[in-house]
Amino acid sequence: MPLAALSARSLLRSAARPGPAPRWIRSGPAQSPVSTRDTVLGLAAVFASIFVPAAWVLGHIQEYKKRE
Repeated sequence: MPLAALSARSLLRSAARPGPAPRWIRSGPAQSPVSTRDTVLGLAAVFASIFVPAAWVLGHIQEYKKRE
């Protein structure tokens, strides 16, 4: 086998093999409940980070067309 195929194979094998979880990752319910306000603020931040740049590009699409 070529060297690139062997190295890719070893990388994929190690990525597919589950290892122990890091100590800071815990499963189970949250230690303190998340408030509705925090949930709304988090969702609004995700929404804004995805859709505001897309809206900017779509709003300025005519200017981008003129540059070509």
